[in-house]
Amino acid sequence: MTEGGSFMTREILIIRLSSIGDVIHCTPVAGSLKAAWPDCRITWLVGETCADLIKDNPHIDEIMVWPRERFDKHLRAYEFSQAYDMWRDLQQQLSGKSFYAVLDIHGLFLTGMIARQVRTDRRIGLKCARELNPLFMTEQAAPLGTHIIDRYLGVLTALGIRPACREMLLMVPGEAKEFAQHFLQQENVSLEDRVAVLVPGTTWPTKNWPAERFAATAARLAKDFKILLCGGKSELNLGREIVAKAGVPVINAIGQTSLLEMAAILGCAAVVIAGDTGPLYMAAALGTPTVAIFGPTNPATYVPPGKNNTFVYNQQACSFCHKTKCRLKSMDCISSVQPAAVVEQVYRVGKNHESAKE
Repeated sequence: MTEGGSFMTREILIIRLSSIGDVIHCTPVAGSLKAAWPDCRITWLVGETCADLIKDNPHIDEIMVWPRERFDKHLRAYEFSQAYDMWRDLQQQLSGKSFYAVLDIHGLFLTGMIARQVRTDRRIGLKCARELNPLFMTEQAAPLGTHIIDRYLGVLTALGIRPACREMLLMVPGEAKEFAQHFLQQENVSLEDRVAVLVPGTTWPTKNWPAERFAATAARLAKDFKILLCGGKSELNLGREIVAKAGVPVINAIGQTSLLEMAAILGCAAVVIAGDTGPLYMAAALGTPTVAIFGPTNPATYVPPGKNNTFVYNQQACSFCHKTKCRLKSMDCISSVQPAAVVEQVYRVGKNHESAKE
């Protein structure tokens, strides 16, 4: 690659620390960068929780893991000495590196501070960034559209790149696939069985579809699908409630998998039913058909793209508030969604998927 008459490999730093869905949504940025500049070298700064999601991504040359989750925990506990030590560790990691450009796709005060520590002439952020983040940027890029993927891809326009890739990418390692195969065999799921994976938990109370609705959905689908629950350990009680209320056999894998092991199970499913949460986007990135249940967040912004992915929501006067707590204390936007509507979309997206394979 030639720049200014000399050979130079463009070193790019992407900053996106969390969360699961947003890290997945950012993968097209790396793909488009490599498509435009095949010789560029991409480093991604990511938190511990999400690091596994990108560790085998072929577009990323280096991953820098900084435990932002622990940093935030120290701050909340007023453990400022420990937080400062972690900050100094990050500064030392960055001190020996220089970059052609830093792309801050997180858009927070913290990530702006991180970007400011980097030796670079170009710190490119998003115009929709929050928390005074623009003060740390040398440039701000406008979104290319309303969808979250197009918002993130907007940073590339500052580099003169027209994004060539909108596909989210998640690579599942062989050991995780072996775990999924063994787990499903233990649960008497054969290769001929169609598995509907239900992911009942999210990180926001307002995004959580009621457990009884998931149970009723499982009951309606059981005649055509093996029903399997996935989720983290914080959703153990939610899973038990769904199993108790469903009245049909339900395989409960909640709390029994790592993130990538869950991804491998999602990749084996015929359909994944979830709220606006990380596993929904993991499934979509793997090509598994999805049905998303939306409440306070806007499906026009967040629903996974493609014919294999659809959604259900009930518009209210207060939609889309994007709040973690319902000011009306009713959560009607999510709780009013009925199992029949979800089941209808399951069969519709299934037909689309089968037609595409023919």
